[in-house]
Amino acid sequence: MFNPKVLRLLAEKYSVTFKKLRQVESVLNQRFADMESTVRALVLAAVSGEPMLLIGPPGTGKSRLIRAFCALVGLLDEDDPSRDHDDYFEYLLTPFTEPGELFGFYDIRSAMEAKELKRMDKGMMQHARVVYLDEVFNGSSAILNSLLAFINERVFHDRNERKPVALECLFGASNFIPDSPELKAIFDRFLLRSHLSNVESEPSKVSLLLRKGWQETYSIHVQYPDFQGLLDELRNFREALKNLTTKGHLVPDESSEFYKSLTHFVHFSRQYELSEMSNRRLVQMLYVMLIDRVYSAACQEEFNQPGEIKLGVSQLELLPMYFLDRKDEEAERQMNATVLLK
Repeated sequence: MFNPKVLRLLAEKYSVTFKKLRQVESVLNQRFADMESTVRALVLAAVSGEPMLLIGPPGTGKSRLIRAFCALVGLLDEDDPSRDHDDYFEYLLTPFTEPGELFGFYDIRSAMEAKELKRMDKGMMQHARVVYLDEVFNGSSAILNSLLAFINERVFHDRNERKPVALECLFGASNFIPDSPELKAIFDRFLLRSHLSNVESEPSKVSLLLRKGWQETYSIHVQYPDFQGLLDELRNFREALKNLTTKGHLVPDESSEFYKSLTHFVHFSRQYELSEMSNRRLVQMLYVMLIDRVYSAACQEEFNQPGEIKLGVSQLELLPMYFLDRKDEEAERQMNATVLLK
């Protein structure tokens, strides 16, 4: 699919960065019970810059997980929620949320005195590197329309101006998967989706949850200063991918066996109405699969080992985990049998 030599060079060059990220992943898995799949989705979202949606009932740890990640990379203090952090923006959306609550209200006094309408936008969403929107589908049409440009183009339409935003990671959370057309447009923009549920009524799982949950809720959180600056390193990695692509060194091969398995997946997803698999989503999926492969190779130091670094079954397994529009366990089992074994 991609030149194995280029993937090897990427894995070697960014091995230090990805090993730090693997430590973050490990810490989060130690802190949260039975959330390994969601933590991996969060890691892939942080590297790729693609939006991620957490889907599950209240109380399953969606918000706490996002805050824990942001604390680890130095964007907030979990033990002092009153502190402002300009690089992190979090908001709970309701049907009554106004755009000004996210982007800043206009300074009416200044407008009357200077006859110039200015937005008071310090600390607002357009200046944050990481944004977390809880109950993202509860927003009004005005909010949702603003979000489309915010996610797609990384710009904020401020009246007649298009202003670039600082966004690097966007996380959303919801208790449900939307079915109305206007909400589906926003839902489709969240490339990575991870489903969470309450703990199963098994003694071992209840025990694990209570032990980790107790520590998470009632202890003082440990600070990890070594992870500060990690978001800058991940941004540099994304820029490297762009530069390699621009120079023609990192482009999909014209012929690859991987295409066959991917095509079977697309057909299966559409046949069972698990996802429409739009053209945009296919391209973005391949981008995340590439990142997952380089991340794994870097952490395992495959660049020091014989053999090619190329996309394979591990990347195909991401498809039913994170990229479908709805969950269907039976259909996913059939997909694993008919697609992953091709």
